[in-house]
Amino acid sequence: MIVSVTAELGLDIGQNFAGGLGILEGDKFYAASRLSINYTVITLFYRRGYVNGEEKQKELLSNLNKEWESEITLGGQRIKVEYLAYTLNTAKAIFANPLNTKFNDQLYVENSDEERFYKCLLLARVAENYINERIGWDKVKYVDMQEACPAFLPLIRYFPSYRIIIHTPAPWGHPTFPSYLFKKEFGYEFPLDHVVMTDIGLSSSIEGIVVSKKMLKHVGRTFPQHMYKIRAVTNGVEIPRWRHPLLNDVKDLDDFIKKRKEVKRDIIKKLGKDTDKPTIAWLRRITAYKRPDFILRLIDDLKDDVFFIIGGLAHPKDYSAVEMERRLKEISEMKNNVIFVRGADANLMKLAIWASDIWTFTPFSGWEASGTSFMKAGINGVPSIASRDGAVPEIINDGYNGWLFGEDRETLLPLNVYDDNKEYEEFLKKIKLALSQFYEVGYNAYKTFPTYCAMDRLMKEYGYP
Repeated sequence: MIVSVTAELGLDIGQNFAGGLGILEGDKFYAASRLSINYTVITLFYRRGYVNGEEKQKELLSNLNKEWESEITLGGQRIKVEYLAYTLNTAKAIFANPLNTKFNDQLYVENSDEERFYKCLLLARVAENYINERIGWDKVKYVDMQEACPAFLPLIRYFPSYRIIIHTPAPWGHPTFPSYLFKKEFGYEFPLDHVVMTDIGLSSSIEGIVVSKKMLKHVGRTFPQHMYKIRAVTNGVEIPRWRHPLLNDVKDLDDFIKKRKEVKRDIIKKLGKDTDKPTIAWLRRITAYKRPDFILRLIDDLKDDVFFIIGGLAHPKDYSAVEMERRLKEISEMKNNVIFVRGADANLMKLAIWASDIWTFTPFSGWEASGTSFMKAGINGVPSIASRDGAVPEIINDGYNGWLFGEDRETLLPLNVYDDNKEYEEFLKKIKLALSQFYEVGYNAYKTFPTYCAMDRLMKEYGYP
């Protein structure tokens, strides 16, 4: 049995996730089911989701079955927990729903270090309880802790085969908490004022895994003392989940073009539009390092010659991102050739990919851990114009199965040191080139992406049986 513990999980039912981590963990779940791997993923059920509200969670709840009810202790209080299950073949997703606490009210939205501390500890407590009572530790090959939030697990219970998967080089992926909270909850007296949870996870694990080869260099500077046991397993995507069924059997370039046009025409209509213009998409979590301003500049530069699908979701306390989300929505209301898609819905993401001719992937180089949206696009024959970051340099061959722009930076530089104008000009140049070549280059992406990007490769490299 493989057990994964994650703060978020993005399935095709409901929206109990915020972004890429949740979608990736959903892909692992579906791949484990398809490959008949005994796999359990444990997460919290968030009453209000990420920023979606309680209404969005009703669909998820309607697909879950109550498997078990138990109690845990958190902050000196007894908390009743419902364990809600979604099972697919050999894979099981457990959404733990604590009933008398505020800490599972909303994903990634906290008002203090203490609130975040107890939210992460809550995830670890419910996971430990479920493994202990419903699975049995002796039946588990690995407990994979996704990022540092579940890294409280080793402080609760010793297990010789913990692993921590590091999904971001950025500071928010390595939370620190005041040491007095650990003394209050566990009686531990750490010598430093703040405790880095990624360090706890790495110290307690048999190995650490980062999600692209480039990330090894980042982590080597951040946690050099642990590099002897850290390796890279580049992210992948679950192809049966993300590839349009019509594209499963393509004979040659002419057949590819015919089917891509048919898919696009059908999906554009489902989105409520009708266009034969080339379609460019920018759709992801809205935050500064992903450079959403690039797509706004592009819309202005290309005028009405291109159709755009844009959107995503901003964290409610990232006020500049909230303002950017407002601007993206506003431009879609002003221009007939722009669709704005709000949210982090996996099914909407599929439609956006299938309707596109060109995908854009624009993070500041050095800030993206891997990225998988360009992989999802590539397996559908939609080529990307991508910055040289995350897993992109491992997969995209500039001008052959996609296009690259910008410098390939290996350090996490402050965002204000980047020459955005220079990189945007190169981005625009590659966009104009892509507008005349997207079918040919897209066909190369269709042929080359699946082997490297498939979850089959990832699951094997993770050592899943």
